[in-house]
Amino acid sequence: MTAHFVSFGSVVLLGVLLVAALWPREASRRGDLPLILPLGILAGFGATSVLFFAASLLTARPAPLCLASEIALSAGLAWGVSRRVPAPSARSAPAPATLDWVLATVLVQAVAFAAVIAWRAYRAEPYGGWDGWAIWNLHARFMLRAGPAWPHELMAPQLSWSHPDYPWLVPASVAREWAWTGHESAAAAATISALFGAALVALLVAIMARLRGSAAALLAGLLLVGTPFFVTFSTNEHADLPLAAYLLATMGLLALGRPAALTGLCAGFAAWTKNEGLLFVLVVTVWLAWQARTEKSWTGFRRFVIAAAIGLAPVAYFKLALAPSNDLVATPLAPRLLAAMDAGRHATIFAALWRDLRGFGEWTWLPYVAMALPFGAWRARRRLVGPERGVPLVLGAMFVGYYGVYLLTPQDLAWHLETSLVRLLLQLWPLALLWWALAVLSPAALPAGGEPRRWTWAAFLGANAIVGLALVASLSSQPAPDELALRRRMDASVCVAIDEGWHGVEQQARQRWAWSRGAATLSVEVDRRATTAPTLRFSLRSLAARTVTIRMGERTLWQGRVAESYVPVTLAPLPISAGTATLAFTTDAPTTPEPGGPRQLAFAIYNVRID
Repeated sequence: MTAHFVSFGSVVLLGVLLVAALWPREASRRGDLPLILPLGILAGFGATSVLFFAASLLTARPAPLCLASEIALSAGLAWGVSRRVPAPSARSAPAPATLDWVLATVLVQAVAFAAVIAWRAYRAEPYGGWDGWAIWNLHARFMLRAGPAWPHELMAPQLSWSHPDYPWLVPASVAREWAWTGHESAAAAATISALFGAALVALLVAIMARLRGSAAALLAGLLLVGTPFFVTFSTNEHADLPLAAYLLATMGLLALGRPAALTGLCAGFAAWTKNEGLLFVLVVTVWLAWQARTEKSWTGFRRFVIAAAIGLAPVAYFKLALAPSNDLVATPLAPRLLAAMDAGRHATIFAALWRDLRGFGEWTWLPYVAMALPFGAWRARRRLVGPERGVPLVLGAMFVGYYGVYLLTPQDLAWHLETSLVRLLLQLWPLALLWWALAVLSPAALPAGGEPRRWTWAAFLGANAIVGLALVASLSSQPAPDELALRRRMDASVCVAIDEGWHGVEQQARQRWAWSRGAATLSVEVDRRATTAPTLRFSLRSLAARTVTIRMGERTLWQGRVAESYVPVTLAPLPISAGTATLAFTTDAPTTPEPGGPRQLAFAIYNVRID
């Protein structure tokens, strides 16, 4: 545990020093601390991943060399920062208004709930989603175990499915953490993922606080934390949230008019995170070039380009010297251009966009209507000024670029959309929230602050203490990692847990399921205080058609044909009043290999409900 804290502390320290060194001399670093800290997390992971990547190509034990490089770089940055004359402290911010206190209370509560949900998501999937364990952590293991020969080993044709051409910020960060601690901990990778999610929220709030005031900042942060998909994805160990963080950092710094060098570095780290970052660098560079030409001032543009080139250097070296061709560009372009003229491909993309935008975020009630209301008073909207105008332009260009990639993809279009579109939308969601908050919220429209009273502080702390206690109490009613469902009523509980023959419980958003290896059993535990026999409701599905039979002892409770479509099953009521019973599942067909995975699968049970 100590090694984990020291490792992450080193990341944050190096990143904060790097941001402070690039911060404007005329700005107060103490007053800008809410901005510098989340930016430091992003810059720290970017810089340390590059250092570890370079060290892994030079020695079989990259940790000592990387540590020495980090210490030297941190010492140099600390010396440079200490020599700079600090700017006078900024004027104190106005006292929070009543609206600010209300929004702050709600946001603190939402963050507390989000932390619990993220923890539960990690417990359900400790190794992350598919990209987490099959790409990023797999790449980290090659970097850590194979010595300087890891690029050659990873580029083997048998591993082409793991996308060895992907950039290395995430896997290098994971490998560095494993090297520091001496073991390949699933918690380390999930913590890195969660830190990027936390930095995203903090950065959005800090940017909006500077641009539109505290109420606007709290509303924007509340919308982001209130996005269920964002919360459950924060520990899922994909690279989409880190990329979203670098996109937001780049555009937020541009809107704030902060240093062009730091902005370029964040853009370069976006490309070091994921291939979509290369498109982002291109789009932002074109926007800044057009802006510089319009204003006839190229100084900031040149600084941006130089810093972006520094961030892009490891990407360029990896892509040109080590990586195989990307699967999206390796095939001939001419046939794909002809396919782009097919109206059916456009219809497929629009249908997928409608499906994923309509259900984006996995809210029970979509907030789009409420977000659209301020635009009803179009003339009263807050007009974007200066570099703020780049936010919607870059956002729209990225959206068009993603559309073009789908149009030209050599992969099966329906599969490509199904497996990636919602994650691409999540990459752009923080930018969309930034644009919305900039466009509809004006400081003049918000109530002025007043001197806070003691009762205000007491109410704020008391409300959040109550919420914290409620969250701790709610943990007892959540299913454990091996449980499919749990119900508590009047101190009586019913629990359904996997027993023999299952691969384990998995969870994504609101779905919770387990795949069987063939014959399998579930245990149903009914508290002796329960007054009625429980009813179970769930769905079954399989990769190949088969018959599934469910028995309790010698009694057959259900039998039916199961295939790829979900088959609803109701066991009402179970012939048990108290104690533990075993449900035996059998099937008449052999297992089926998991597509792209090592497991043999028979059938899966989804979303068990206890009535």
